[in-house]
Parts: sequence; C-alpha cells; structure tokens
Amino acid sequence: MNPVLKDLAGGASLCLFFGAVVATAETLIRSHRLAPESARKTIHLAGGLGCLLFPFLINSWVTVLLLASGFAFFLFLSEKRRLLRSLSAVARTSYGSLLFPISILILFVLSKDRLWLYFSSLFVLVLADTAAALAGTSFGRIFYETAPGERKSLEGTLAFCLVGFAAVFLPLWLLSDISPLTCALTAALMALLLAGLEAVSVGGTDNLFVPLGTIFLLWKVPDKPQVEILFQCVSLVTIALTLSLLNRRFGTLLVRPLIVFVLVTYAAWSLGSVDWMIPVVVGFILYNRICRRCAPRPHDPGALKLLRPLYPSLLILFGANATMRLNVWHGPFLAATTVATALCIAERFRGDPNGQSLQGARLAAAILLPGILSCLLCLPVQGSVALAAIPALIPLCAVAVLLHRAIFRGPRSAPRWRYTAPVCAGTAALIYAGIQFAGLIPVLDPSTWKEVFR
Repeated sequence: MNPVLKDLAGGASLCLFFGAVVATAETLIRSHRLAPESARKTIHLAGGLGCLLFPFLINSWVTVLLLASGFAFFLFLSEKRRLLRSLSAVARTSYGSLLFPISILILFVLSKDRLWLYFSSLFVLVLADTAAALAGTSFGRIFYETAPGERKSLEGTLAFCLVGFAAVFLPLWLLSDISPLTCALTAALMALLLAGLEAVSVGGTDNLFVPLGTIFLLWKVPDKPQVEILFQCVSLVTIALTLSLLNRRFGTLLVRPLIVFVLVTYAAWSLGSVDWMIPVVVGFILYNRICRRCAPRPHDPGALKLLRPLYPSLLILFGANATMRLNVWHGPFLAATTVATALCIAERFRGDPNGQSLQGARLAAAILLPGILSCLLCLPVQGSVALAAIPALIPLCAVAVLLHRAIFRGPRSAPRWRYTAPVCAGTAALIYAGIQFAGLIPVLDPSTWKEVFR
C-alpha cells in the first residue's frame, strides 16, 4: 500500500479507536458505573495498549506528531473546560492526559523501528503504572506523601517494580538478540530505578519521565557486560539502604526527597564514577548533620527544593557521560554540587519554626565543608591534583550563601528559589570551567567504570 494512504488509513483507525475508548469511559462514569479515577486509568490502559499498533499502522513520525498534537489539544481543552468527567472529575491536579500523547510521539521517534525498545517503554508506561494504581487502591496500607494532599503507597510501588520487570524483560528477550541473562539483569536494574522515578513523580508527570527514563536506560544498559550490570544492581540497593539508614539516624528528610537523593546519588555513581558520587553523598550527610535541629516540615515539599539546585549538576553529568569528557567536566560538576549543597542548607534554615539560624559554626561548615571534604575524599583516586580545586570551591560557596541571604528574606521570597538556586549553581559551574580553561586550575582526573570493567 502507498505509505501516505497507509498513514491516512492507520491514523483514521486509531482516531476511531481512541474516540471509542474515551466515549465508553465517559458513558460509564456518567451512568455511575465507574469512579472518576477508575475511568481515568481505563483510558490510560486501553489507550496505551492501542498505541502498540502505531509501528504497524503508521510509517511516518509526522503522522504520529499530528495525532499526538490533536489528542493533546483535545484532552487539554476537555480538562480545561470540564467537558469530560473521566478526565476532569478527579480531585487532584494532573497533567498526565496531556503528557501521555507527547510521550508516545517521543517513543515512536526515538525507537526507530526497534520494536523491543518501543514495546518495553510503552509497557512500563501503561502496564506498570496501572498495576501501581490498582495495587495502591486495593491493597495499600503503607503510604508516603509525594506532595501536599497527594500520596502513594509502598504496595503500589512494589507492584510497579514487579510489573516493570516483566514489561522490560519480555520484549527485550523475545524481540532482540540480547542474551536472556543480560535481559534479566537489565530488567531488574531498570525496574528498581523506574519504580523510584515513578514514586517521586507527581501531577501525572510520570507519564513523561517514566518512558523517557526507560528508553534512556535501554540505550545505555544492555550493551554493558553482565558483571557490570549486576554490579550496578547491587550498587543501587546498597546506596538506597545506606542513605536510608543515614537519614533514619538524623530524621531530616521525608520519603520523597530521600528517594530523590538516592536517584541523584546513583546517577552520579553510574554515569560518572565514585569520584562523581562523592560530592553528592557529602552534600547529603552535611545537609542531614547541619540541619538536624530544624523543625520537621508539615508536608513534603522538600523534594523539588532539594532537586532544583542540582539541575545544573545533573545536566553536566549527562553531558559528560554522553560526550565521554568526564575529566573536563568533573571540576564544574564539583563546583555546581558543592554550591547546591550550601544553598540547600541555607534554604532549610530560612524561616525555621524552631528559630534555628545559619550562623557561627554552622555557617562556616556550610561554606567550607562541601568543597574540602569532597576534594579530600577524591585524594585516593586522583591524588594531590584534587586539592587544587579547594581554593575555587570555597569562595563560590561563600558567595552563594551571601547571595541567598540577600535575596531570600521572609516567606514571600520562596517562589524565587525555583529560579535563583539553579542559576547560582550553574553560574558556579561556568565560573569554575572558565578558571579551568584559563589554566589557573588543573583538570581533574576522575576514575571511570570503563577502566574497571573493560
């Protein structure tokens, strides 16, 4: 059949199918046979399974773009004007229905006719997410707060992990030439990581982050030696247990920001090496230690507050891993992460109900220790060259804390945090990179996993 005609016929068939799914769910909810949340998940499940037909019915990504844009606009308009009860009757705020078609477009374009890549990502998005919702609703007993007024259950997270393993393993095993053991190890590592990513995603953003995380991991993990994948699985569990025990000792972080720290720490460990993980772990310990007397927060807004200053560090980490210029970018990563640590500590003390303030020994520790401890712990691998970074890191942290005190005064300044914190950390990285480029600071030499396993 002519490719254009095939796309027209396939697009029309899919439009009819998705329209029938939405109409059926809307009919059931209006006749009080289905609850709003159940109707939403029904559309998510049936619509997602229908997307399995995309590679067979459509050739061009342009057709998928038109379909995704049309459905995203339709769903956005329906929620905005409350035209569909199956989407607008849910009490919590969610952008999941809008992000879902965007995710399908991204998966279709990035998979490039590799069915195992497309099917694994889609199955995790559809089946694992639905299993988590059903398990949490039916069997949920242990809950943790993900945002004010929104919570998830441990049982739902475990269900996501189990179904996510099968969703990755089966397409990888049946549709690729990868060995079964590698498929199993890859699926185990991905199930753990994606369960954590889903646990910290709120407002339906898991419909975007989970499939993107799946396809990224499927690009990176299966090509690694089996011993390295097993090592990464053990590393992830060890990091999670260690940080959980440390946090239990100090009791500073609630569940969601703790999971965020686990994911960021593992990302630094996996995409970089132990040298990249050191400043993140140092930041975690210092934050817990210095802020241990601050008042517990009444809810859990801390995840984004802790993550936003780390955005530049994550961008540098992913960029360094993609370009394999780990030595060039390790110094700027160190600068961004130490400044982020100092900013997070300063922010936690601002307006503390217990009356705690960042001054004296605490202020000195927030400025001096992130850089000094990180460089000292890098000495066994990098040697004395690691100490050369300290004279640049301390002034950067000091300036960041002083700027924080000048800009953030009182509760009304809180919205500025989302912009100023990552800008400060990113600026610190750029300044360090400039000093390094000028030859005033030597380029650091972090270890790599390639040296260990290959």
